[in-house]
Amino acid sequence: MKRVVRWESEALALAQEIVRLPSVSGDEEAVAAAVEAEMRLLGYDAVRRDDLGSVVGVVRGAHPGDTVLIDGHMDTVPPGEVASWTHAPHSGDIEGGRLWGRGAVDVKGSLAAAIVAVGSLDRERLAGVVVVSASVGEEMLEGVALGRVVDVHPADSVVICEPTGLRLGIGHKGRTALVLTAHGRPAHSAHPERGDNAVYRMIDAVARVRALPAHRDEILGAGVMELVEMVSEPLPGTSIVPWGCRARFDRRLVRGETAASVLAEVRGALAPLGPRVDVALHRAPLACYTGASFEVEDFRPAWALDEGSDTVRQARAALREAGLPDATWLAPYSTNGAASAGERGIATLIYGAGEITHAHVADESVEIDALEAAFRGYRALALALAAPGDPA
Repeated sequence: MKRVVRWESEALALAQEIVRLPSVSGDEEAVAAAVEAEMRLLGYDAVRRDDLGSVVGVVRGAHPGDTVLIDGHMDTVPPGEVASWTHAPHSGDIEGGRLWGRGAVDVKGSLAAAIVAVGSLDRERLAGVVVVSASVGEEMLEGVALGRVVDVHPADSVVICEPTGLRLGIGHKGRTALVLTAHGRPAHSAHPERGDNAVYRMIDAVARVRALPAHRDEILGAGVMELVEMVSEPLPGTSIVPWGCRARFDRRLVRGETAASVLAEVRGALAPLGPRVDVALHRAPLACYTGASFEVEDFRPAWALDEGSDTVRQARAALREAGLPDATWLAPYSTNGAASAGERGIATLIYGAGEITHAHVADESVEIDALEAAFRGYRALALALAAPGDPA
């Protein structure tokens, strides 16, 4: 006989348990063990960990249908200054109708709700297959770990657990990091005319990049290019004209932009400065608790679903039927959906409890009522999206 799953005693308990386990990127192993144990307890048909350390559970319905993948990342950003927290960062306190702690809203609460929601599905009602991935490394390099999962478990649609305020996210801007490097010539700072100050070159380069017009998208709005880092060489630079300077820009992308097009645009702006200033994509590292370690170019494409697409219509109808809001939304942040939708073209939705403004801050928390609603939302989305055929 299938075990009856109660929200209060199962999903909330799991959320509280994994919030209490520190899991900054690269240190998710304890959370992975808790998630794996819960999936087995709930009777998932298959549970495994991949080479990066993501936990993947599979629930198979009794009838033919599509494959839906629901993903939530296990890692968090560091807690920061612990003294600024009213509730300890890993307390998992339940107070004032909220769950408190790092990762509560981003996204351990929603991940727990999704795991238990899928585990509680009646297989006789379920057509198709639902895969749940608890992925690693999203805060460091979104999309890479989910891409590994999708390549092993091809999905017809994907739901990303992120805080959307229970709105149905249908897209987000992409993101990349561009590194500008300026080369000069050292000299004693008492005789700067004998050198070539790389910082002055970089100041000119930064101005040219900032003058580039923003790309606009009818759905996602305007792209963004913001300087986030500038470092000279040598450092410290007492009494020496700097021979090198490096600057990093964070660029938020709209649809249609590619790594090649972005680099070509910036190189065009820098061309008048000659060969002593160049640009490249930042190479972002990911070190996993399994020992896997690598670098990849930090480029995550933008994506958006059409409001009238089958996936969006089907998802909205399912949420309405479950008595939940069905408003659509465009996320102002990047997610693992960059891999499923932006790179692989899989119909992807974003859905979860809480607001993004409560993430990455001291006293991070999420409303328990919102987690309960997300639990119902994940059940509804899994059942509806796995059902075969065109939605009514």
